[in-house]
Amino acid sequence: MGARADAVAETKSRIIAAAMELHAKRGVQATRWEEIAEQAGVSVATMYRHFPSLKELVPACARTVFDLIAPLTVDQAMAKYAKLDDTSERLSFLVRANVHCYGRGEAWLHAAYRERDFIPELDSALRIIQDSGRALIQAAAQRRLGKVEEATLFTLLDFPFYKSLRSAGLDIRGVEKVLMRLVTEAEEENRQKK
Repeated sequence: MGARADAVAETKSRIIAAAMELHAKRGVQATRWEEIAEQAGVSVATMYRHFPSLKELVPACARTVFDLIAPLTVDQAMAKYAKLDDTSERLSFLVRANVHCYGRGEAWLHAAYRERDFIPELDSALRIIQDSGRALIQAAAQRRLGKVEEATLFTLLDFPFYKSLRSAGLDIRGVEKVLMRLVTEAEEENRQKK
């Protein structure tokens, strides 16, 4: 029984890896099941047995991506935030964590954001990341943020802004520097308003 379970898990892993790679290159909608099966080295029937539809495949891919990119949890952030003196330091830590996370999953995240309006499972997966981002920002501020302040910080720290900077030609370090500056300026401006 154990060997069979291992074989099933290994087959699922190959299918998920193939799907993630093809989705990142072509997009979810443009990728045919036959292509995923071929890349995974399985038959189409095997593919459908493990993942009858996108409703099963996309969340499996998303879980794998989340494991790969290892986004910061609120508990992890709170432990680090407790050692930092002010909001700017906490937000700087969050910028570095986000850039590192986005860099590991950039291709798949880009495809997912592009198609989230058409595939509900992608939208659900991305909402988890975005809701977590909002919670991390709120925890870094350690105070109630106004709508504009929260929206500004969220936009700066969300993946689409990161991707825009990467598409403009910045390397990971350049993106981090720009985000650090913008987040610090936004926080300073909010502090002056109070």
